[in-house]
Amino acid sequence: MIYRMINNQKGVALVVGTLLLLAATAVGVIALSTSSTNVMISGNQRLSEVNFAAADSGVSVSIPVIKNTIGERDIAQQYKDQPPEKINVDYSDTAPANGIPDFVDELVGELPVDDDTASGTPDIWFSLGDTSVNVDVDYLYRDYAKGSAIEFASGYEGIGKGAGGKGSVEVYYAVNSLGVGSVGSETEVCAIYRDK
Repeated sequence: MIYRMINNQKGVALVVGTLLLLAATAVGVIALSTSSTNVMISGNQRLSEVNFAAADSGVSVSIPVIKNTIGERDIAQQYKDQPPEKINVDYSDTAPANGIPDFVDELVGELPVDDDTASGTPDIWFSLGDTSVNVDVDYLYRDYAKGSAIEFASGYEGIGKGAGGKGSVEVYYAVNSLGVGSVGSETEVCAIYRDK
């Protein structure tokens, strides 16, 4: 009787089928988990690229703002009180002595580098779709242009062309641009801009 029970194969198919079904379920769960992870990685990569492109555009947008502000010694009306999708420049803080915004004095080097940041109190801000862009511009230093007349020929004798000519002095600015997207994602681009 014991021999008959050992050689009896009834129900083996059920056990083997259950084991195969369990293995197939495990493979399916692992595949689903892997694909979910890949989708999240792709989404994060997309957010990073969108934020980087927005932050990079902040560097590009700041160049004409810097040139215009330095040339006019004031912030152009086109940058004041704009809706969020337009370019806004911080002119709310004014220096009491001359009525010129701090941003202007900072650009021309009359104020030391302040503690504003792209994430805290940006100098320039605008929106690109769902991404906001904050830019902080800081005056670094000025230097004589390499190969300019002041460096080449004037020397201590005072001969040659002076430093007042166009292109004789270069001014360097640090431009920090922050792209802030959905779900709190951020990307920062830092650049040095040289104005002649």
